[in-house]
Amino acid sequence: MDRVIKSESDIRQRFQTTIPQEIRDKVNLEIGDTLLWMYDDIRNEIVVMPKPKSFSDAIWGLGEGLWENKYEEKGE
Repeated sequence: MDRVIKSESDIRQRFQTTIPQEIRDKVNLEIGDTLLWMYDDIRNEIVVMPKPKSFSDAIWGLGEGLWENKYEEKGE
């Protein structure tokens, strides 16, 4: 399974572009959704991602398992 979808779109006269269909389908974008734009100065890259409908839901479980083996390693 491919982890990277490569596609392209043109920037039109008013700096508008169309999000390719395969990308819209992959992340379930709908009309009215908001995109977050970031510029990575080190990599000279633009990063675009859908804004989560709920930030707390988006990060829920992020650190799961982080401390699981903390006490086992020390023999406690």
